[in-house]
Amino acid sequence: APAATAAEIEELCATDGITFCDESDPDFDFKTLLGEVMQKSSVGHWKSATRKLKKLNKQYSTSDRPVPREAYLAVLEACAANRLNGAR
Repeated sequence: APAATAAEIEELCATDGITFCDESDPDFDFKTLLGEVMQKSSVGHWKSATRKLKKLNKQYSTSDRPVPREAYLAVLEACAANRLNGAR
């Protein structure tokens, strides 16, 4: 088969009349990880909760979007309960 010319490739890749709009939630990762932190805390998985909280704080927290106080309290309560002690 003959190779496509530059004009043919340009015609195939033309985006006339198409506009791209990113409608995804920019806070999706933050909200998802926050939900995981709260869920792990609620079932007493303190080690997993603390690791996810650390990741949330380091990777997704900003001055405009700080980690909520409730997340810290939930993890702290899970750590205080220490229900995984001797689980293995």
